[in-house]
Amino acid sequence: MRVGRATLPPSDRGQLGEDVEDDERDHQERRLENLSPVGGVAAPSRVPALPSHGPKPTTGLGGAPWYVRSMTEPNGTALPPALAALAAPAPPDEATIVAAGIPFHVLLWGEAGDAPLLLLHGVTSAARSWWRLGPGLAAAGYRVVAPDLPGHGRTGHWTGHHRFRDSARDLAAFAAAALPGAAPADVRVVGHSWGAMTAAALPAARYVPGRLVLVDPPAIPLEVLAPMLDDPTERRYDDLEEAIRIVAAVNPTWSEGDVFAKAEGLTQFDEAAVRAVLTQNGDWDGGLADLADPAARDVPVRLIRGDPAAGGLVPDEALPALAARLGTSQVATIAGAPHSPHRTHPAETLEALLRFLG
Repeated sequence: MRVGRATLPPSDRGQLGEDVEDDERDHQERRLENLSPVGGVAAPSRVPALPSHGPKPTTGLGGAPWYVRSMTEPNGTALPPALAALAAPAPPDEATIVAAGIPFHVLLWGEAGDAPLLLLHGVTSAARSWWRLGPGLAAAGYRVVAPDLPGHGRTGHWTGHHRFRDSARDLAAFAAAALPGAAPADVRVVGHSWGAMTAAALPAARYVPGRLVLVDPPAIPLEVLAPMLDDPTERRYDDLEEAIRIVAAVNPTWSEGDVFAKAEGLTQFDEAAVRAVLTQNGDWDGGLADLADPAARDVPVRLIRGDPAAGGLVPDEALPALAARLGTSQVATIAGAPHSPHRTHPAETLEALLRFLG
């Protein structure tokens, strides 16, 4: 992708030329074909019921000790409609839901009666970062609810709740308001980065979901996190066009939709919120401290991480402690993927999510 090309939301890209759009669609379809179910085995058409809380496997699945499963080979778990939805993502519905005194801006995909699923984005980002995964998960039978977190996106209203458990209390109130007919045990939660750290704290905030999937929750010291404040792809911009140029230049392989979503988020977040989240939570531990709370004891937790060699923030040395809590076979690495695998490896990330959410 050339610098400055992604100047419009994905829904308006027709102005960039039908040939470019067709090329991108063909490329995505080829990636999806390579990840389609093998052996002619069709995946189930609906989301399965949450399994009972049984013992967690502790044996690895081959390969390097902590590269339990690379998610680069097809296994038949991902639903064909879900994968196809990545190539032509459906636009979301939008709503404002007030909870904990915060008017959460929310993106919604799927049918109201489908299995409820919360998607929580990372710091400096927004719900639009799920623009492909949201439709994919909805096509698999989920009612996807993706809020802009406080101090981010169109929610704003930063209240100073930078501690993970304080953020989780706000999100617990949001979940109760957004899904009034769903018991927490019937709700699945996926969080990325800061969203994953917040998700891990939900049980301690007395909202105990049926399942948690943490996507690259950073397990790194504060001294590594703090420089993000000066990263040109993480700082605040007032001009969207400038943000698009920078994000596209630093990430030339990203799709236009991901460039736009990231750039737009960089024009929306509250700088005080980002500074507090990054610098006032001490060393980040991948969510382990909050998962040690007794309320989280029986919650199935899965970990999908990026590849540390490609920028993932869950290093190999952090995995023994995480695997001891989750079970070794509940840890998956998307080989070659960075900290935000849903941006660079959407099909692999969707397959991993469907495997771990089922």
